Amino acid sequence: MSFEVSAPKPIKQKDSYELEKKKSESSSDDSPKYLVEGYRWFDSVNGNTYHTIIITDLKNGEEVYRSKEMSYGYGDGYRQTAYKELVQKGLAKKEDEFNWDLNHKRFIYRVTDVHRKKDLPK
Repeated sequence: MSFEVSAPKPIKQKDSYELEKKKSESSSDDSPKYLVEGYRWFDSVNGNTYHTIIITDLKNGEEVYRSKEMSYGYGDGYRQTAYKELVQKGLAKKEDEFNWDLNHKRFIYRVTDVHRKKDLPK
């Protein structure tokens, strides 16, 4: 029994371009677009929670927004602040704010609880 081995057929330039285009189109829709980093601080004297946020564009690594001052809000309040800033910059739609499925695909959320007020990044 003998097998005939032939050289693989070369891929045409047009075919490889179309494959790469389809690959980039499909991956860009599914991949997150922004990294939202929240930093929370609990004021134990007054019983309030404050936060600051940093939003980074994942495509180019550039910082889209950084809080200048701390905002009041506990729990996921940093997410609402981030979304408000993205809407103001025209990077998100107001009506999609509570579309949790869409937002979990679009954003990566990271939160850090800091122990001191001065540890909040500005």
